[in-house]
Amino acid sequence: MASTSANPGPSSGPSNHPPIPSQPATSTTTVPRNPQLGKEPWFAYPTPTPEQLEEELPPYFEGENVPLGPLLDRLVRKGYGDLRYLLAETLPNVPPKQKPKQIINYATSTRQALLKYLAVLRWKTAVDVPSIPTSSNSPQVHAGNGVVYGLSNFPTPHSNGDPNDTSPSALSNKGKGKAVSGGDELIRGKVTDSRRLAQYMEHQNKQHDDAVVHIRHVTKLVESLRERNPDLLTALALLSTGDYSRLPTSMTEPFLPKPPLTISSVLSILRRLNRHIRYRLRCVDYVPPELIVEGISDGQVYLLGGGEYGWKARMTVVGFEEDSKWWLTGVEWCWRHREKGVDDPGGDTTAQAKGKKFEGEERQGILDLANLEVLPPREVQASSQAKENMIRNEGEDIPKVPETGLNGTTKGIEDEGGSLDVPKIVDAPLVRIHNFLQHLSLSYQLELLFSQAMALSQGKWRNQLRVEIDRETKTLKVKYWIRPRPAALPQQQAAAVGKRPAPPVNQGTARTPLVGGILSVFLTETSIIPNGTDALLGTISSGGLSPCERVLRLHLAVKWEVGELGVGGGLKVGDAMHGESLRINSASLDMEELLLSSARAHAAHLTRVQASSLISSPKFIQSLMSQPTLQDSEDPTSSLPLTLKIPLPSRQSISSLLIGVSAYTGSLEIDDDGSAGHELRSGRVDLATNNVNDGKTRLVDEIGRLTVAIVMENLESQMHQLGWQPTRRLALRLQDLHPATTIFVPLPSSSTYYFVTKVTPSGLAYDLLKVVKVPMDNGLGFGVKSAVGDRVPLEVEKLRSRRRNRSDDGSADIASPFEVVNRDLKELYILSNALVAQSIIERQLKDRSIPYTARYPPSAGPGAPRSASALAGMIPTICVDVRDLLKEGKSGAAADIAMPNVGMQIEDWWKGGKCEVTTIVQLRHQSSMAEASTAPSSPSPGQTPSHANSEDISFDPATAVVKFRAKDIGRCVPAFLEQWERLSKVIVVAGEVNRMNKLAEFQNVKMLSFDLRTATLTYATGYNASITYTPTDDSYQVTLRTAGRPSSVVDIDGTDSENNQEKKNPHLILAPLLSARLTELASAPMGGIKKGAIGREFVGLLKNTLPFFEQVEMLEKRDWRLVILDVRTWRIVRDFQGRRYALDITLLPTQTHYLIQSSLNPKGPDKIIDEFTGRLTEFPLKSTISEIYDKQKSASLNPEQQEVKVKQEQESRSTSKLAPTNKGGNAMSIPPLMKIDRGNSILIEVDLIKIILSDMISSIEDSIGTKNE
Repeated sequence: MASTSANPGPSSGPSNHPPIPSQPATSTTTVPRNPQLGKEPWFAYPTPTPEQLEEELPPYFEGENVPLGPLLDRLVRKGYGDLRYLLAETLPNVPPKQKPKQIINYATSTRQALLKYLAVLRWKTAVDVPSIPTSSNSPQVHAGNGVVYGLSNFPTPHSNGDPNDTSPSALSNKGKGKAVSGGDELIRGKVTDSRRLAQYMEHQNKQHDDAVVHIRHVTKLVESLRERNPDLLTALALLSTGDYSRLPTSMTEPFLPKPPLTISSVLSILRRLNRHIRYRLRCVDYVPPELIVEGISDGQVYLLGGGEYGWKARMTVVGFEEDSKWWLTGVEWCWRHREKGVDDPGGDTTAQAKGKKFEGEERQGILDLANLEVLPPREVQASSQAKENMIRNEGEDIPKVPETGLNGTTKGIEDEGGSLDVPKIVDAPLVRIHNFLQHLSLSYQLELLFSQAMALSQGKWRNQLRVEIDRETKTLKVKYWIRPRPAALPQQQAAAVGKRPAPPVNQGTARTPLVGGILSVFLTETSIIPNGTDALLGTISSGGLSPCERVLRLHLAVKWEVGELGVGGGLKVGDAMHGESLRINSASLDMEELLLSSARAHAAHLTRVQASSLISSPKFIQSLMSQPTLQDSEDPTSSLPLTLKIPLPSRQSISSLLIGVSAYTGSLEIDDDGSAGHELRSGRVDLATNNVNDGKTRLVDEIGRLTVAIVMENLESQMHQLGWQPTRRLALRLQDLHPATTIFVPLPSSSTYYFVTKVTPSGLAYDLLKVVKVPMDNGLGFGVKSAVGDRVPLEVEKLRSRRRNRSDDGSADIASPFEVVNRDLKELYILSNALVAQSIIERQLKDRSIPYTARYPPSAGPGAPRSASALAGMIPTICVDVRDLLKEGKSGAAADIAMPNVGMQIEDWWKGGKCEVTTIVQLRHQSSMAEASTAPSSPSPGQTPSHANSEDISFDPATAVVKFRAKDIGRCVPAFLEQWERLSKVIVVAGEVNRMNKLAEFQNVKMLSFDLRTATLTYATGYNASITYTPTDDSYQVTLRTAGRPSSVVDIDGTDSENNQEKKNPHLILAPLLSARLTELASAPMGGIKKGAIGREFVGLLKNTLPFFEQVEMLEKRDWRLVILDVRTWRIVRDFQGRRYALDITLLPTQTHYLIQSSLNPKGPDKIIDEFTGRLTEFPLKSTISEIYDKQKSASLNPEQQEVKVKQEQESRSTSKLAPTNKGGNAMSIPPLMKIDRGNSILIEVDLIKIILSDMISSIEDSIGTKNE
């Protein structure tokens, strides 16, 4: 003890503190002063670094905090509960005036609680700031969220610059003292550091208290201690030898260093181990045949078990005796997982790849279990009964093979003594390690398959897999095609007495979901008995040794069972399906491939079952272009391994329905490969799929609906391409006209007729449907509803046969009855529209009781249609007798001018649009008016041609055929009757005009053209008039124009001058009044009017008003304006110096003289006082008339010539009843120039208007002083 205490040695253990710095060697060095001590410290110790302080402080755990989540949950629950109590209990029992107070109290209390929680939450997020700033002037940065805070003694939300964001995203990860996810750095804050310091101080106080208690205890023990007596022998030994040799070796060897082995000694030991291991394997230990020795080297034996892709092990022996213990030094798996790396339990199967090697705790756990429990030697049973049991157990697997002698005799298995030749039973550690590692390897493979199945259940097989594992029995069950079990409907109680109630439903079974199939992977032992040769070789190789334990030939087996969703086609629940192909391949462990192979085979079987029942169903549509076929999927990962392809009728692209059972869900899937880009079509397929899988409908019904829907879509597409407007719904209640199978196309000829296309089980059918309104009692009174009137079937085969008979080179007929070409569809539509037009015409004739006949054109010969269309000759002409048609006319002469047969032809029916009707009437005699040209004249610029709104008339003078074209087919008969009734007036007017040129005074009047509605004539040289009859308002329209452009001179620049432009007809300003006058004359009763009087009256009006209107241009140049007062009365007005002067000119009824008088005081029975011209000023008209009269009288004709002229006028007027007469009945004779009204008015002849008017205007301008300007 003295020497030990005198020479203290170095510390046996490492120090937790850095060493004390040594004293300086010279006076120049100074000891660094401890900042925590004074200038003269009594002792020195090192100042701890911040890292050391951090290590001394206890760690901060997040679980030490008080969570705010339950507080918020409790706050929300309390607020919701108080609100429910307020609404359900408090407010209903409180008067209305007290209800606001209760609501305010609830809102106030809830708000205060929320504000308290918000205050705590904000303080928590704001107060925990970094405790050590980087510098005195630099801001502190929140380590959790990067928010910059200023320095403060006690931080608050306002002083810290808190963003006032209390959202969950803003409050996450703001705790302090927590480890950052990216490293080991610990975040410190004031609150957390204070908490850690408090815990540290509490721990230090506890240590101080414990130290004081221990010191007190030692103090008490020191009093009883006694100093040891001197040990002379020990002292002598230490002083002489320097060692104490009296200690036992077991106490000294662990502390004495041993000399290291040399390389040669290590190699010799390893060679010795190799020889000893080889000896043990050959002569001593029993090596099972399933265990393959790959080699011995480096003191270890390398073993391979479980087949080529099983496991590898390294073993050695502990010692060089025959009973030395075997020791497992390493193990690795050779089985592979598909498409995984070599470091996984599985991987690629390349030659360079190595199995999984265990390391760390996992490796040590396997080695300890094997070395401490499996490999230790066990006692061998030596009794005879044990031998018999062992032989009996071995006999189950290895048959006893008799030995064959050299002479061919078989030796018995008994020895000389007559007893059994029992082999030597030895301990079998290698058998145990083989069984252990094989079991462990298969267990690892089973766990790997379990992890793969779990990954699949969360991936593409989500909600379709249910994975269960029993680790005790080493069984893995994978149930696929999971579906919730439908709720069982409660069964009604039996009404009969004594009837046995239904058995109760097991609640556990009711909660168990339905499955399609179950794959069970379990650990089992091979039951194959080895043959005699293998048994003999095994006996020879074992050297007559028999192990005390049996070799377990374990492997993973697969069992495939049928679930409730997988029944069908002879499969029942619980049946084991044939799974020869379902093998666990250790070289490529893949649960997905195993599952997909079984599910695809199961789905293919169910698809065949569904296809067989579908095709054999009588409701299945068999009349398709091609029969359904079963197709295998070429893609091994496809969800549909087998599909039933049902071709669909389609004209543009080939499409089909694909039906199959999904290998992933076990549900029936229906796919339409032509639904790309069609949301409605794909939606119908999805709905059909869901209905079939939910058991609402049958598959054959849904396939029929989908087929019909696609046919309907194709028909609608065709109709839209043809420009029609198809619809599926009408206000009709008929089962055979369901919107899902019927398309209605309105016909343009009538809004009550429809072209109907219907899909039937045998194909497409076509009808012509008429919708009528019928009365009904709807409860609120009588109303109307739609009903089917007439329904005519249309046969497309008839059109096709007619086309073939006419040798048409059209397209070939379609084989499918669910398809129709555009040509056939359009011809049926045109035929329907034409038939509707025919029925409308016939109905009008029936309403008037007019008999008719339908005459079809002949198929060959004269009159046969020249068109190659199949519809040619199918539309008849309605023939009517003219006497029956015109029997209600006002004038019987109308029927006498036409031939007996009147034909009504439907026009434009081949266009498929609105039809028109042309009524053809042939006149009995060709009219003399037809000698003139019948070409219609073009309207003048700015004039709108006059046509009827709904009818049109054409006349062929060569054949005397009149055609009445009716655009409104619904009024074709009454329109024709009205036109025919008015045609007599047109002929009378046109005839009068055509015969006027035979009179002397109308020799220059000639008929230019006539087309029964418009007569064009020339009434003066260079002036034409067109008289057009308008049937809609029974009126005439007069169109005036010039005959043509006179010869003109072209300017140097090649353009016509203004004087060379076409001259306008001066009568244009009077055209409306002329039209009204002609309409008035034509509408007057014709009883007392002489023949031709209307034409002479109207043409005379044109001829005798023309001289005056030719002077209008001269008057306008001299600033005189024309005001039309009547068709025969006009006024010219002149404004000068604020005064207005006017003069009236009137054409007398005799149409031979003009009356010129003052506008201020007109005279005569036809005087017109017009106040629209304003206040007029009187001027000396009497002197002007006298001056002009005297001037013209001296220059006029002699008296003999005047008398001759008067006689000619009297003769011309004698034939006209409209000419004025005196009281005696003789025609009045008016001189060419005459003063009347005491010289205030003057009568002048029509031809003198130019001279008299010019002189009178000049005289008036002189009198009012306009020429002085």
